[in-house]
Parts: sequence; C-alpha cells; structure tokens
Amino acid sequence: MNMKWAQRLFLVLIVMVSLYASIQTLISTKDLGSASDDPVADWETRFAPLKERLPFQRGVVGYISDSSIPGVSYDAANNEGEYVLVQYVMSPIIIVKGTDQEWNIGNLSREAYKIWSQSNVGQFEVFAFKGNIYLFHKVSK
Repeated sequence: MNMKWAQRLFLVLIVMVSLYASIQTLISTKDLGSASDDPVADWETRFAPLKERLPFQRGVVGYISDSSIPGVSYDAANNEGEYVLVQYVMSPIIIVKGTDQEWNIGNLSREAYKIWSQSNVGQFEVFAFKGNIYLFHKVSK
C-alpha cells in the first residue's frame, strides 16, 4: 500500500508541475506580445507618415529589408511577416521587393542602412522616419 501512495503522490506532483509550467508559459507568451492589443494598427501608425509622404495614393513602390543587404543578419520569419504587414498597411499601393521603382521603402536596421547607403551614394534622395523606416526616391540621371 505504501508503494501505491508513493505512485499517486508522484503522479499528483507531475500534474502540479506541468500545470505550473503551462501557466508560466501562457503568462510569458502574453508578455512577449505587442504593447497594444492590435499589432496591425501599430504598423499602420508606424507607416502612416511614410504613406503620406508619397506623391501618389495608388501605384507601385519597392521594398527592401535587412535580408536585401548582403552581410547583415536577419530573422527570416520576421522578415517575411514584416513584408506581408507592409503590403497590408500600404494598401492600395502595391509593394514589390527591390529598389527598381522610382519610390522605395527601406525597413532597415541601422547597420543595414549604413551598408546600403554606402553602396548607393547619390542614387536616392532619402527620407528617414521613426522606427528605422526609410523612403527612397530614385534620383534622375
């Protein structure tokens, strides 16, 4: 009978530890979330000044991020997610990867912007916005 009580006690202990760990994970996941309840609205707010600076409301705009800059480290999952968010918040403007357009968006870390700007001297007029967002206007040659 002692062995059965030990097994039951062990089982209860495992259940309690699992429950505690699950609750801690739930709490920490909630804490990792956005400061607001609507991260898409945060992105809309972040890109609103850039969108207003564009000379048109419909058209095609290029987009580069840290992944576009050789030698800069980036998180592939975040990179793709941010690209989708930019496409959404800039709608009805069409966002395409690259800087082949007259107007282009740079969602770049400081390191990436520094490298990009050194290799594109004189090719773009640059408008900087909060949150490492840049608007590049291709200079006519």
